[in-house]
Amino acid sequence: MFEEIIFVLLVLIVMVGVFGYSSYRDRRTVKEAELAAVSAKEKIHIAERKFMQGKIRKPVFELILDELEEELISAELVLFRFKKRGSFSVEDKVLEVVAKLDKPTKHRRALVEKILISAELIRQEVSLLEGKLMKHEIKQSVFEKLIKDKEHELIRKEKELTDIVIKSADLKN
Repeated sequence: MFEEIIFVLLVLIVMVGVFGYSSYRDRRTVKEAELAAVSAKEKIHIAERKFMQGKIRKPVFELILDELEEELISAELVLFRFKKRGSFSVEDKVLEVVAKLDKPTKHRRALVEKILISAELIRQEVSLLEGKLMKHEIKQSVFEKLIKDKEHELIRKEKELTDIVIKSADLKN
């Protein structure tokens, strides 16, 4: 009886520790992204000031500005991803993909759900980037580079999904 109580207490302590570490890691990541965004904004202001003073030539300034805008938008996308993480459902899409699997196990369903959530977040990030471009908040060159990266991520996610479906079909044969 005493051993069972100790075991339950140890399990609870471990669960609280894992949950605490997870939330600490998330808060730290958000704080780092916020600091990166502030830092990028400060760097942009410094570069603009140096350009206006004539210390940086225009072609060099534009290259620097592109890199700094990309850094700023990347930090904003990390923050966006944390805000939107649990605010949507992909259950219908999961059911569609799981229906195509020959042997839909819980593990495969979880993998499919994780991939679809990640892909949906990427699509929402693309929407955010398009909105920023339409509002002229980012330059076309920065937009194109970030969209190219997001499209590559989407292609990788689709490949992961097809691999799961193909692997399921291979196991059947």
